[in-house]
Amino acid sequence: MTAPPIDETTGLLPYLSHARLQKYLHCPEQYRLYYLERLRPRVPGASLVFGQIVHQALADLFRSGVDPVASFDAAWADAKRMDLRYGQRDSWETLDTTGRKLLARFMREEFPRLENISASEQAFDLVLTSLDVPFVGIIDLVAELDGAPTVIDFKTSGATYDSHEATLSDQLTAYQLAKPDVPQLALCVFVKTKEPRIEWYPVSRTGAQLVEFLSKADLVARAITAHHFYKRPGTWCAWCDYLPVCVRDEAKVKKELVQIR
Repeated sequence: MTAPPIDETTGLLPYLSHARLQKYLHCPEQYRLYYLERLRPRVPGASLVFGQIVHQALADLFRSGVDPVASFDAAWADAKRMDLRYGQRDSWETLDTTGRKLLARFMREEFPRLENISASEQAFDLVLTSLDVPFVGIIDLVAELDGAPTVIDFKTSGATYDSHEATLSDQLTAYQLAKPDVPQLALCVFVKTKEPRIEWYPVSRTGAQLVEFLSKADLVARAITAHHFYKRPGTWCAWCDYLPVCVRDEAKVKKELVQIR
């Protein structure tokens, strides 16, 4: 979700979202470059585009009953004409095969487990007393998973998730705030391994976890509004799109990044 940056006149944050929260926590300088400077890679990553297309295919399935394999085929064929950055083990062909296998397996093995779908791609806008700005997001799916009402978020990944990732997921915690009457949350992960597979991670949230999340969101919102931006160096810098900016490689900045309006 892309949104207007901080109002430079008032310093106000228009809203907070999971994406904004995570980007700031990962690296405040990355947040500044993305949301305030509005810098983007000239050539997007193939894995990111692939994940977006799989996600859209699932959304089309739940909203309109469209065959997700056919939906993926059409969109990924269009992506073949795009200039994309592929990983060392990826190509358009390998991701094409992976996407088809994943969605076919989902329809065959996982879709029958879902019943009584009540929401798909449902936007929410929470006004919380502990935050000075709204917290917004979009819930992928609300349905019964094996008979249990569940808020579901779909992910694509190059590796198996660790179980703690769902247990500690801020995104799922935010969804629980948006859907307090739904007792179960779950990540459904489409794993792009040599033999693609789909994994489920069902979890729940306690009141203490919700309070902890709100406290963190409040701290981040205040820091952003106060323009507290700084570099958070680490091994992750090696694969950050904004490394050329941080090391002041002006030639690489001009070659690899573009400012959007």
